[in-house]
Amino acid sequence: MFEGWYAKVKNFEDILWIIKGYEHPENGYIAIPYLIGKKKISSNDFIKYTPRNFIKYLDCVGRDVPVILKESIIESYDPHEIFINKYMNLPQKILELIDVINPSYVGLIGSYAFGLENINSDVDLTVFGDNRKIYEKLKELRNNGLIKNCSNRYNKVSNTMSQKAYLMLSNRRVLDSCYLNIPYTIRILRQIESKKCYSMYSNISSYKGLIEIYDNDESYLVPSFYKVKSIDYGNIELVTWHTRYSELPLGKYYFDGTLQRDEIKHKIIISPDLGGKIEPIEIWP
Repeated sequence: MFEGWYAKVKNFEDILWIIKGYEHPENGYIAIPYLIGKKKISSNDFIKYTPRNFIKYLDCVGRDVPVILKESIIESYDPHEIFINKYMNLPQKILELIDVINPSYVGLIGSYAFGLENINSDVDLTVFGDNRKIYEKLKELRNNGLIKNCSNRYNKVSNTMSQKAYLMLSNRRVLDSCYLNIPYTIRILRQIESKKCYSMYSNISSYKGLIEIYDNDESYLVPSFYKVKSIDYGNIELVTWHTRYSELPLGKYYFDGTLQRDEIKHKIIISPDLGGKIEPIEIWP
């Protein structure tokens, strides 16, 4: 299992867990609660619903994270199989969009995956294939007027982003937008397999300050990577798994988040994902 899969574990059958990332410990998977019954759990609140004995420190993350043990898993849900099973329930225009971008792998996640969608729901997809070509095709559709922001979806990100920041960024986005007025979110995966934990990170501190993104060539992938300049640490890397911080344009930003050291590649990494934020100050055309 890898990013986007779902699972249930024994003794906690009311919780549906979503698998996070591609690296996992040998005996389990990094996962967070996604649903309790039919109630969706905010990614900011998952720790409240995670049993304490599920929390493990992992070097490949550099902090404590929830881990579900392989031996405890009683059901697993492949997003690709969910997509096949729910195919006829999806909006026709979204199926057309999938045909146009032509990924080799498509997974369905989010509310549509479990019949919890409403009139305002996005269709949440994970895709993989010729990733650069997929992204360029989405930008081509935007340039042709087929993809554009069709509604104010600020409420999705209001907990970590000002409305001013949202308005600066939303019309540039193609991964979280609307195709012919149907809202969707697309997460372009870096891989469709999991690996045993091999990275090694150490936490250094929290970090707040001004940064400049000077390279966003991998901003459309999950996770998104950016090369940034910082006053305190020089050239460093920004990593985020959050869709709201994908596709950030080149420019100057205010950053609030965590700072880690990659002990294998010997570089500094910052991330806004643990309750932090990124606010644009000036973005380049």
